[in-house]
Amino acid sequence: MTAGTIPRPRERIAARLGLLFAALAAILVGIMALAVWSLWPDEADRSLGWLLAGLVPLLVGLSFLGGLAIGQRVDRRLAALDGSPPPPAAERWSDPLGLAAALDDLGRRFEQSQRAAEQRSRALVANAERVAQLGTSERDLQSGIGVWSDEFHAILGLVPGSCVSSQEVFLESVHPGDRAEMAEILRSTNAETGCREVDFRIVRPDGEVRMLHGRAEVSCDAAGRPARLKATIQDITERKRLENELDGLIRELWRSNEELEQFAYVASHDLRQPLRVVGSYVSLLEEELMGSLGGESLEYMGFVRDGVRRMDRLITDLLAYSRVGRVIGDAPFTAAEAVRSALADLQIEIEDSDATVNVAEALPTLYGDRGEMERLFLNLIGNALKYRRPDQAPHVSVECEDAGDQWLFRVRDNGIGIPPEHAERVFGIFQRLHARDEYEGTGVGLAIVKKIIDRHGGTIRVEPHDGPGAVLAFSWPKGPHQPEAGG
Repeated sequence: MTAGTIPRPRERIAARLGLLFAALAAILVGIMALAVWSLWPDEADRSLGWLLAGLVPLLVGLSFLGGLAIGQRVDRRLAALDGSPPPPAAERWSDPLGLAAALDDLGRRFEQSQRAAEQRSRALVANAERVAQLGTSERDLQSGIGVWSDEFHAILGLVPGSCVSSQEVFLESVHPGDRAEMAEILRSTNAETGCREVDFRIVRPDGEVRMLHGRAEVSCDAAGRPARLKATIQDITERKRLENELDGLIRELWRSNEELEQFAYVASHDLRQPLRVVGSYVSLLEEELMGSLGGESLEYMGFVRDGVRRMDRLITDLLAYSRVGRVIGDAPFTAAEAVRSALADLQIEIEDSDATVNVAEALPTLYGDRGEMERLFLNLIGNALKYRRPDQAPHVSVECEDAGDQWLFRVRDNGIGIPPEHAERVFGIFQRLHARDEYEGTGVGLAIVKKIIDRHGGTIRVEPHDGPGAVLAFSWPKGPHQPEAGG
């Protein structure tokens, strides 16, 4: 220890232990002297051994007392440097080694560490309650004495220590419209064991109304009687506000969906009917004026007829897109049946283009809407037949492989292909890559396909490959699809 350094309690303990070792060393010296006398070889000089034997107890006692004196002087010096008063003489002689004082010092340090740990724990709990806006309380059902946390007071708008923590004060904070219900809940909870949860309103002293979620649980004593009530309250005002807004948005969405369904009904009946009338009268005019119409007049009539036909097809495709997922008839079905039904509808296109369609054997059984799956293959295979090379007959293949928890389908063709920069764009509604005079279409087919696959929990993409044509790959879950909450 250097000069000017204040000794710590551990150093004072070390000095006292050093004193103990000095006393033990003195005893060891005496034992060694006695051993020397016992083994003295010369019988004539035996008197010298007896002298040493007599001096041993004296030497041991003097060494022990000298060690005590030195240790006490060291303790007084350390106490003077530490600023603490020296122990009284009675204490020094009753505890010459200072072990009792050392144990007392260790006990005090342990109590201080324990109090510091408790304070840190309380601070952490208080911070957690403040962040979570969660207040806790506990009440002894026998004595009626209760304790509220600081956050419990803060949620109620009260200052800790400004009121007695009791059920009466709590009920005074409850909204008058919920007070009777809360009083009954507290009464039944106090008399029974178990847990109760309830949402209720409070009115703070400044008049602000807040929504809380309360939870109370009663524990029993050894005799099985209700003994302690532990309760928590959490401010859920903001959460309730967001839930109400979400409910309003959901109601608005349902209302919009109903309006869309009504629009679809109107479009399917009221809009297509005038188009059919126009088409019919154009045909009648052509028949009546067949001999008198010139080249330009016939061309104009063809434009009208083609416009009516394209408008009717566009309305039909829009109706098909809007109806995906409206009427859900999910059930097990075989993919082969859906493919055969789509090929039957495309029979004329297949014969006109001299196409070859190969379908994989043993297609799996799927779960979903069979009608939507038929429309899916109708659009994919139909696009492969439509976007073909002028000098080459279409060749289309439908493939399937096991991909773990999903089935992976591929529709492969040898047509004009899809440029990589448009691999995502083609699945958007009304997205066309070619002019109408090159290839017919409304730009809705692949959008319908993607909507069907999304509803069933799958994905679709344009798969890169070497060679001509395009490969459209889509996945289909093996089991029923569970939509995500809020999805």
